[in-house]
Amino acid sequence: MNELMVVALLLILVFLLVRGRRVFASKGRFSDEVAEGERFAHKWGYKDTRFEFDDDRTVQVTGTRYPLCGYRMPYFLPFVEEVLEVPIRPEDMGQEVEHCDLPASVANDEFLRAVREVLNDDGVSQEDMERLVHSHGQLSVDEVYQILYHRPPERLVDVVLFPEEDADIQAIVQLANDHNVVLVPYGGGTNVSGALAIPTSETRMVASVDMRRMNRIVQVDEENFQACVQAGISGKQLEIALNGLGYTSGHDPDSLEFSTLGGWIATNASGMKKNRYGNIEDIVIEATLVTPTGEVETRHATPRNSTGVQPRSFLFGSEGNLGIITRATIKIHKQPEAQAFGSLVFPSFERGVSYLKALRPTGQVPASIRLVNNTELQLGQALKPEAKGFKKLQQDIQQFFLVKVKGFDPKQLVACTIVMEGTKDEVRQQAKTIFRLAKKYGGISGGAHRGERGYMLTFGIAYIRDFFTQFHILGETFETSVPWTNIHDVIGAVEKKLVILCEEYGVPGKPFLAYRVTQTYHTGVCIYFTMGFCAQGLEDSVGVYHAIERQLRQEILDHGGSLSHHHGVGKLRSGFLPQIQSENSIAVLRQMKKAMDPNNIFAIGNGAFAD
Repeated sequence: MNELMVVALLLILVFLLVRGRRVFASKGRFSDEVAEGERFAHKWGYKDTRFEFDDDRTVQVTGTRYPLCGYRMPYFLPFVEEVLEVPIRPEDMGQEVEHCDLPASVANDEFLRAVREVLNDDGVSQEDMERLVHSHGQLSVDEVYQILYHRPPERLVDVVLFPEEDADIQAIVQLANDHNVVLVPYGGGTNVSGALAIPTSETRMVASVDMRRMNRIVQVDEENFQACVQAGISGKQLEIALNGLGYTSGHDPDSLEFSTLGGWIATNASGMKKNRYGNIEDIVIEATLVTPTGEVETRHATPRNSTGVQPRSFLFGSEGNLGIITRATIKIHKQPEAQAFGSLVFPSFERGVSYLKALRPTGQVPASIRLVNNTELQLGQALKPEAKGFKKLQQDIQQFFLVKVKGFDPKQLVACTIVMEGTKDEVRQQAKTIFRLAKKYGGISGGAHRGERGYMLTFGIAYIRDFFTQFHILGETFETSVPWTNIHDVIGAVEKKLVILCEEYGVPGKPFLAYRVTQTYHTGVCIYFTMGFCAQGLEDSVGVYHAIERQLRQEILDHGGSLSHHHGVGKLRSGFLPQIQSENSIAVLRQMKKAMDPNNIFAIGNGAFAD
């Protein structure tokens, strides 16, 4: 290539980078798509959205809901086959099992007669499909994979209740206590900790209390920037309603479309924009928990108080063990004047982490900034349509600049996706600091479009999971919070252990491991892992998966990581609790439950209450 050609290419590249760096305002995520749609019974998401083969080597996503929809993906299957070293062929797709004979319902006729007098005609269901759907969450292997391709859970809920008002909940809890019936709160059904699994030893009638009809905003106090909201509202419904009034809650988890306010509180959830709006414990001012011994709540929602030990804290992470959360008073914020996206490319994950650490004390941390490792970056690239014409030229020039001019290794480079919100001046100042500081760590702007696409890509992860589950490729996500000094130790330990374990258990091909830093704090970060491997030919594929996953969790704990950052404990992680809580801490929690629920009506057995 002669010098003139190089200069011309670089001039074009400069134009593309400057053009790509411009940030732009965006509509609300659901501003032009409010239709709920029909959900899959057991898999993730909407029935109009799924991965399908175009031909033997190409797939596309049906529907129009997400940026992933409506185009051919010629790079996707080749990338996955290269990583896993196993073929992905249409003829190897598993056939879903049709469950005709489900476990019979446990009867408690007196309770059913009494509860039917409280709820509307369609407020009580004993249909088998309703029972099955309400007996699991989205834990991929133990729940979704088992139900779709093997067998239903050994124990199902016996009846599903659909309350609509606070008074319905109070009556249901009282009747359950009177008739010795177990209650299980149900929100969006999105948990991945096994929290909805019914203990097989439970012999009493179990009633699932589906909260999704309690989905109204009761009151908006614009003067004090707060709203009282029923706990069954989904994140999507909440944002549509608040956006219509010019506000936002700011809580933005990956499960936003389906998960509920009550579920966020019960799992102590975190969202992608926590830098600006806080985690759920920062957003909720007060909430109401209905227990068999009465309501737990503070009578006045004030900005802060010092009134001793606050019962409010019992709600966060309660995971259905103590009662039913009926409503909450939350902070609301004016919709930001400006929203802008951006992206950065770094030569290595280590450089990206150093950048994130340096950004924290500047006071210019954006609403969301996430650092993805090389594998996850390549996965995102593999989900793109085939580039042609000017787009192909643009990609070739950018690749030439990164690799040939800047010397980035394509197998090591990583990327940050950025969302900035606030006034126009705030966003401009954030952008100035973010991009200027990035240069000190070898970072290069990747453009606003890549930032927005990367942010929206999180909606597709669970659909990808369910597509590969058809081929008996088992995988799940697991997260941890880690001090700054332990980040690379934790990641290195998980990477090394996964390879060793897959060899020991005879896993075909190679495992997949991607990770990203999703949230940063003054003292550390949240690391979000995605792990998977092909289980074809394994004698006990589910057993092998759990043996590997348990040991990876132990590696995280051994190297200074937390048991969970935002998914909760449920049943999946309860066995690890003695390592992170003292014996007396667990005993205190159990005594607290006895005070609220002396007859163990909320006997779902999650976390510290697993026994």
